[in-house]
Amino acid sequence: MYKIIIFLLIFILNIPIARAIEARDITFPVEDGWDYNFSDTYGAARSGGRSHIGTDIMVDQMTPLVAAVDGRVSYLVDSDKGWGLAIYIEDKQGYSYRYLHVNNDTPGTDDGKGIRAYAFPRNIKRGSIVKAGDVIAFAGNSGNAEWTGHHLHFEIWTPQKKSINSYPSLMAAIGKPVETIQDNITTYQFTRDLKLGIEGEDVRQLQKYLNSNGFLVSISGIGSIGNESDYFGSATQAALIKFQQAESISPAAGYFGPLTRGVVNNDNSQTIEDSEIKEDDSDSIVKIGWLVRDKKLARVYYMNSNLELEWVVSEEVAVKHFGDKWYEDVRFFDDLESMGMRFGDHLL
Repeated sequence: MYKIIIFLLIFILNIPIARAIEARDITFPVEDGWDYNFSDTYGAARSGGRSHIGTDIMVDQMTPLVAAVDGRVSYLVDSDKGWGLAIYIEDKQGYSYRYLHVNNDTPGTDDGKGIRAYAFPRNIKRGSIVKAGDVIAFAGNSGNAEWTGHHLHFEIWTPQKKSINSYPSLMAAIGKPVETIQDNITTYQFTRDLKLGIEGEDVRQLQKYLNSNGFLVSISGIGSIGNESDYFGSATQAALIKFQQAESISPAAGYFGPLTRGVVNNDNSQTIEDSEIKEDDSDSIVKIGWLVRDKKLARVYYMNSNLELEWVVSEEVAVKHFGDKWYEDVRFFDDLESMGMRFGDHLL
């Protein structure tokens, strides 16, 4: 049941990706003087058929996060109900800068107590006006990042509610040229068991997989993003244990055996079991009152009486409007946009 819920949440939370490269003039969202590491994995494949729509900036827990622009706090989640803590800043042009996985733990622990003082400064509230460089939050691993390393998932959305790659803006903010690093391993297939002390190219590929999915082998130096090695040491083992815990692989002992290998190989081949998708048999007609999922955009929508599709923004919203078994009534379509469907407001 746990994996089914996670699978459904992944579908709901995905958004359409704008492929055009656009760099915004921003302040780097991590306060000066704190260590960080990041690479370009925008659009990279993730489990469940979703795509990565932000930049993961790997940092230590409680690293101060700062406003990327002058603007106002347009959205704030400071009570963790399983979705994680988050804050959005909107500038005068209507661009939204989104900070996910804000800290929900007592510093030095992973207790999930959600003490607000360890997540946001006292003066940061919804509607607050902030200046670029103001501390607005503290980094953590809340939400679906609980089993990964602490990091800031940073997104930029246009006024038209399209996601753009934040990597070029982040590189410009630190004065470096854009060097696109593609998703490290989307097709690599592992063929042998791996364990502590073993060496080989497949170890390097495993480290790349773990790093690109947020299970950081190291925040800097050997094993960090772009510096993966061919040696399976204790840092690789620790990162693998976190991955196994996140995937409910037992025992989570840091041994890369047949079960873990199968999960990773399946993810790298980007397959979704047919049994998890209920095809629609309605001759491509969407009717009023239907819940539908767009395979291309990976969102769930509700067709309202104005013949507009409203995005169901969370599972909580889905349960509120359609009951606990809402997911049993979702119909799947390949590409609602190409069908000429009209898109309305979000369903809140």
